[in-house]
Amino acid sequence: MNAFLKTYRLALTPLSPIHIGCGEDFEPTNYVIDDDEKFGPVLYGFDPSRAGASLSDTQKAKLTDASNRASLLAIQRFFRDNAKTFKAQAEVLIPVSLGVAEKYERDVGRAVNIEASGNRVFNQLFIERCSYTGQQSLPYIPGSSFKGAIRTAIVDDLNQGQPARHEEKDRRGAAKSDLVEKRLLKGDFATSPLRLLKIADLMPAAQQDPARRVLYAVNLKKKQVIKDGQELQPKGIAARKECILHGQYRAFVADAVLPSLDPHTDPKNTPASDLRPTDLWQTARQSNAYNQSRLRRELGVLDGRGMLDPDWKQSLDQLLAGDLGQKLAKGDAFLIRLGRYGGAESKTLSGEGVAQIKIMQGKGQPPVIQDSTKTVWLAAEFETDQKHLLPFGWAVVEIDPKENDLPQLKAWCEAQSKDRPDMAQLRQQFEAEKQAALQQKAEQAALAEQRLEAKKIEYLAAVQRAQALANMTPQGQQIEALRQKCQDWASKMPPHGNFKHQEANTAKAGLFQDASKLVTQALAEPQWLASDKAALADMLEQCLPKVVAPWGKEEKKKLKVTALRGQ
Repeated sequence: MNAFLKTYRLALTPLSPIHIGCGEDFEPTNYVIDDDEKFGPVLYGFDPSRAGASLSDTQKAKLTDASNRASLLAIQRFFRDNAKTFKAQAEVLIPVSLGVAEKYERDVGRAVNIEASGNRVFNQLFIERCSYTGQQSLPYIPGSSFKGAIRTAIVDDLNQGQPARHEEKDRRGAAKSDLVEKRLLKGDFATSPLRLLKIADLMPAAQQDPARRVLYAVNLKKKQVIKDGQELQPKGIAARKECILHGQYRAFVADAVLPSLDPHTDPKNTPASDLRPTDLWQTARQSNAYNQSRLRRELGVLDGRGMLDPDWKQSLDQLLAGDLGQKLAKGDAFLIRLGRYGGAESKTLSGEGVAQIKIMQGKGQPPVIQDSTKTVWLAAEFETDQKHLLPFGWAVVEIDPKENDLPQLKAWCEAQSKDRPDMAQLRQQFEAEKQAALQQKAEQAALAEQRLEAKKIEYLAAVQRAQALANMTPQGQQIEALRQKCQDWASKMPPHGNFKHQEANTAKAGLFQDASKLVTQALAEPQWLASDKAALADMLEQCLPKVVAPWGKEEKKKLKVTALRGQ
C-alpha cells in the first residue's frame, strides 16, 4: 500500500539569471545608486516615508518646493543630490550592472528629449523588483511559478503533439489552452491531477544571501532581417530587472508533498486514477523531456546569431553532458524555465500547428498567430548589448539531493560567481558606515542641544541684566555699561581669541580712558552717591586688571580709586 503522503526535499540552482516579478518597482524616489570603490555600483533601496525623518529643514523645504511645483525632474534631482542622506536609510542593497549605473547617473533628473510641442521627456528609470520576502527583502522562487512550469510539461506529455480539436478553437482558429488542458487533464481544478502536488515556495537556503544584480532585459530578433542595407532591430524597449544570478549552488530549498488518494476514485471530486502522479521522479522526467529540447533549440538559435556568452554556453554544455545530464535523465532533478522572460515557447505545447502564440504587428495592423516568437529577451550588462548575453529563467531543481553527488555543478557555480561582490562584506561595510553616520548625527544633535541650551542661558542672563539695569540709578547703569565693555574685551583675549591688553593711558582712546572720564564725572557731579562711587571703585579694581596693562599703584592713583572711596 502506498504511503498517504510522500515528502520530497527540493534544492534549486539557477543556471541563468531569473526574474520573477512581484508587481513592484524601484523608482528614483525610493532608491539611489552609488559607485562603491570596492564593490562597484550598488542600488540602495529605502522607504521614502521613513527616510524623510532624517532630512534637515533646508532639505525638507527643497523637497516641498519641488512637490508643490509637481516637477518630477526636480524631485528626481533632489533624491540624487541628497544620495548620502538617503543611502544611510537603505534597507535593501543590490549590485547594479555598469550600464544601469551609467544610465542612472546620466539621465536621472534630466530631460532626455524635447518634443516638437516643447514638452520635455524624461526617463522614469523604473527597476522591476523580483519576488522577495518581507522584512529581510531576500529573493525567493514562488512555488506557484515552479508548479506552473511543471504543469505545461505534464500537459505537453499528455498531448503528444496533437492539434487542438475544432470545438477547442476560437473563431480565428487559435487553440483555447484552457479547453485543451481541461480535456487532457480530464477535468478542472477539483479533478486535475496537478492539485495533488503541493510545492512550497523555494526560500533561500540556511546561511544563504542569494546574489542579485540589476540587469537589462534586451529584446533581439532571432533571425537577421535586412532592409535597405540595414539590419532591422526589434521595437521592444530595454527594461531594467532585479535578477537572481546564475551559479548559486542549491541556493533555494523547499519541500514538495504528493498525497495518495487511493482507493478514492470519485470522478467528480478526485483526479482520474491513470493521471495521478505516483512519484516526483516521474514528473521530473516529463519536465525534462519538454524543457531539454527547448533549451537545445534556443541555445542553437542564439549561438547561431552570436548573441550568447560563449564561455557560459560551453560550460553549460559540459554540465549537461556530465553528472547533471545523468541526473536529469534519471529524473532525479528537474530542468525548468521560470519567469516571464522565459519566452512563450516555454509555455506552449509541442507539435506542428499546436502552439498558438500571438505576434504583435506594426501600428494599426492586427496580430498574427504563429507557433514561435520572432524575438527573444536576454539578460545584458548594457542596453546596447548584442553579444555575450544570457537567456532568462533556466534552473535545475534536485530531488532529495545528496551532499556530494554533483561536484561538477558545484565547481561550475563557484567559477560563475568568483568575481561577484561579497554581499556579507558589503553589508558589514554599510552597517559600519551607517553606525558612523548615526553616531555623527547623534553628536551633531547633542551639540545643537548644547548650543540651544547656551542660547537659553544667554537669553535669560540678558533678561536678568536688563531687569537689573532698569532697577539701577543712572550712575549705576554707567558703571554697569563700563563693566560690560571690559567683559566683552576680556572674552576675546586668549584662550578664546587674539585680543591684547589695552594700554593704561588716559591720553589714548580705550577702556582706561573711559574709566578715567567716568571717575572724573563721579567726583565732580553731586548726584553721584557715595555708594555709587564705591561701586565704581570696586568695579575698576575687579575688571581693569584683566584688560589693561600695566596695572598697579600708579594706575589706581591716576583713576583716583582712593578718592572714590572717600579716603
